[in-house]
Amino acid sequence: MAVSTAFPSADPLFHSPVPKRRGRPAGSKSKVIKDPRSLGVHHFAFVRSALLGLDLRQSFDRYLAWAESTTDLRYVQNRKDALLQQIIEAGRNLDLGLPKHAGLHASLDLLRSQAKPVAAVQLPTLEEWVEQEGMDPDMYSEAELMDEYKAAFGLDNADALEAGSHLKDPSAEQVRALNHLESLLAIQPTAEDKLELWFARPVVKRLRNVGLLFLKDLVNFINVYGYRWHGRIEGFGGLRARQVVYWLQLQQEQLRMAIQATALQPKSLSALQSPKVIFSESPSPALPSASGSTSGTLTLIDRELQRIALTPTLTGEGGVFRSHMANTLGAGNDWEAITAWLSRYNEKPSTQRSYRKEVERFALWCAQELRKPISSITAPDCQRYREFLKAVPASWIHPLPVPQSDPQWRAFRGQPSPVSQKQALVILQTLFTGLMDAGYLVANPFRALMKSFDLPVSKVDIRRSFTEAEWAFVLQNLSALPSSPESHRLRCILELLVTSGVRLEELTNARYKDLRLENISDLPPTWVLTVTGKRNKIREIPLKDSIVALISQHAKEFLAEDKQLVDAGELPLIRTLHASVPKWHQSSTGATHVSAVSTMRGLPLSASGIYAVLKRFFNKISYLCHEAGLEQARFLKASTHWMRHTFVRQALVDGVPVEVVSELAGHASIDTTSIYSTQELARKIDAVKLMKRRSI
Repeated sequence: MAVSTAFPSADPLFHSPVPKRRGRPAGSKSKVIKDPRSLGVHHFAFVRSALLGLDLRQSFDRYLAWAESTTDLRYVQNRKDALLQQIIEAGRNLDLGLPKHAGLHASLDLLRSQAKPVAAVQLPTLEEWVEQEGMDPDMYSEAELMDEYKAAFGLDNADALEAGSHLKDPSAEQVRALNHLESLLAIQPTAEDKLELWFARPVVKRLRNVGLLFLKDLVNFINVYGYRWHGRIEGFGGLRARQVVYWLQLQQEQLRMAIQATALQPKSLSALQSPKVIFSESPSPALPSASGSTSGTLTLIDRELQRIALTPTLTGEGGVFRSHMANTLGAGNDWEAITAWLSRYNEKPSTQRSYRKEVERFALWCAQELRKPISSITAPDCQRYREFLKAVPASWIHPLPVPQSDPQWRAFRGQPSPVSQKQALVILQTLFTGLMDAGYLVANPFRALMKSFDLPVSKVDIRRSFTEAEWAFVLQNLSALPSSPESHRLRCILELLVTSGVRLEELTNARYKDLRLENISDLPPTWVLTVTGKRNKIREIPLKDSIVALISQHAKEFLAEDKQLVDAGELPLIRTLHASVPKWHQSSTGATHVSAVSTMRGLPLSASGIYAVLKRFFNKISYLCHEAGLEQARFLKASTHWMRHTFVRQALVDGVPVEVVSELAGHASIDTTSIYSTQELARKIDAVKLMKRRSI
């Protein structure tokens, strides 16, 4: 079986953050003759290409690169020689057990031979020869022309052919010998094969780091994590991932395991190409779907909610705790009431999304586990849901962020933490309180549950901030970056966050019209940034001139574009530097294509964009922190919110009054700001150290 297709070939196959050492590249002197890997058809295909004189690098990329650890040409040459030696050694061992008449010694001798092909005389074609000789083809039949051609070159002379037998091409003979050995030695992979039988040791080590030992483990891993599966394996690039997936596809019949379609293309493209679920039944009541609208194209959760809405016992029209009086929501059943209640948060999409998720989870649980509508839930039922959250069954969990239309989607991505459990129950209590206040329900079953609530109290984790040494390390690496639009924007984001304490969303929404120069008597002119925070609370944050200078430097990148604007006040403080990333789209005809959402730059950089910029920077410098005596894990965990915590901690250390810090950070209570102060803990530590230890 010949392995064939075209792979995109590029170097390097592995992307390691560790800088290359000086000297000869790894593998240039490697001896790979003693190799534990089995001989597969791809190995024979690579050696065959080498014997035929094809380009060695291209052959390696085509047949072997997926399983190797380097593409250095010297390693490729060594690998070819080692494979040929391995084939000869395996053939010799096999030959020892065969009868003499079936021996492989002739084939092995041919492969051991280092003779080069003898240059053969290139004969002209019949048409070329006729033209060279000036013969008129109309004067002769085709048979007569062929006879003359053979006679001219001695092709009709048996003695001449016999005498020229030594001119046979040795490479062709070697290929025939290799093909004969392939039929006897090539092994087909099985699902139970260890990875060492097919992959190079460095590749196996990287796969073992995520718990993969056998080929079946690798196939399952790819199927579970989909197209981006290689992102969970350190140093495993996208090119190698595609090559591995292709090789596994070729072996599906032998492995008896198939690579799922989700691993072959991005989710965004798969979603566009997947068939839409269209319902032809009669119209149903409006549902609080995940998208917030009702349409004919429904996700899995929409279908389940529709099933509930179409089941008379689950709609809630006859709920036990339904009020018989009119309600201010204008709702006739549970879903209408929930939809109206969620609409109160239309202006707060993040809050609405969080509330919708918890309400949908609870509604599904009530329907599937209790066979009850929400309006019939009792206090013991609420207690049962609380116990359910403490140990969510595996059937309710899928760890990957798949879309709700995906058959693998589940209501939970993992076991919720105690804090998440508390948040879910608080949201549900808020829902029932709202339904009761609107006159839709006559009781709130969650009220009794919350009185005995013993889940942990939410507390700010002040450890999620940079120490003085860590922040100095951040600034040191920031100053070492070459001057560029990217580095200017990065410095602007970092220093603006850590000197103002603004939240990520507040920075995303900040515009130039929110920045003004304030003149107050007895004080120098000061720039002030106005932001709108949680609960629509407006606060004013003074900025240092150096920070405003960084904002101005970032803005200089867009002078040409901004000159054309009439109102510059709406320009964002933090902006995109390039066109948006291309995304998959579907045209009106159903065809899929890739295009950028916007070809313009200078647009507001989204919250996820700011987050990604900082995460990339923290991940990059984390590999250098060991030299500074710092902990790498903390930099890998660092995010945009660490900047806010760092601001509060640094302000308190610098002696800024706690009430002023609370105002600047926009904390709801000064008690929240006080958490950052470590003076009380320091006194406790000193007091404990002074205590005498009594021993028996």
